[in-house]
Amino acid sequence: MKNKKLTPREKRQRRDNAAVTCESIGLDPVVYNAALRYLFDRPVPDKSGQEWYWDIEEPAFEATPLQWTHIQTVLFANVGTDLAPYSDDQVGMGLNHVMSNNAGDIPHMVNDPSVPLADAMRMMRALSTLWRDCLGPRLSTEQSAIGSRSDRLYFVSYMWFDVWPAFWNAKHIPEWQDAMWQVFCEMLAMPWREAQVSALHGIGHEGARLNRPRELQAHMDAFIRQVKNDDELKTYAQAAARGMVQ
Repeated sequence: MKNKKLTPREKRQRRDNAAVTCESIGLDPVVYNAALRYLFDRPVPDKSGQEWYWDIEEPAFEATPLQWTHIQTVLFANVGTDLAPYSDDQVGMGLNHVMSNNAGDIPHMVNDPSVPLADAMRMMRALSTLWRDCLGPRLSTEQSAIGSRSDRLYFVSYMWFDVWPAFWNAKHIPEWQDAMWQVFCEMLAMPWREAQVSALHGIGHEGARLNRPRELQAHMDAFIRQVKNDDELKTYAQAAARGMVQ
């Protein structure tokens, strides 16, 4: 899909994220750069091997919950440039470690009581940029049936809101509900099909917890109406609106 003209909201988001730096949120750049290397500067295993984070001898990265929240905020806001040196597989491995608690506690850090809500919400405001500037463009070169790919990068994009525990842990908090809804709306407005699919997958699982049934239905109806020449995406959106996705 071709890039489209940015809406005023998207322009504001880009300006806001452009201002997110280590210095602007009080994160030591040394810590951030070390976290980037820890997450992404890793060899890709062969078909018989496992990702680096399954190695029980691998030292844990030492950072507080607030530091991990700030690391993710800066990463999401600057993902297009900061992950440019890494391959799709390296990005997929590192982001899988960030989104899933199957091999670590990174996605739980933002829910720690020591993390102020304002810092958590700043991270959430940057989250959709992960698809706008990284996952969407990287995955746009190949269109396939929804949920059919098994490569690391696609898995992260498609499954993020299925396995990511951060919102589930905070689903009762109105600010989190509002922030999650905003993320989904921004992703559905992107020109990247895989960003839209990921948002639809997330809405299918979490839509009932956003506490805005009428607004959600109206937004989904509008999205479905504007889908052209993509019956699979339209059918998937209809299923997501009913909470019927796998």
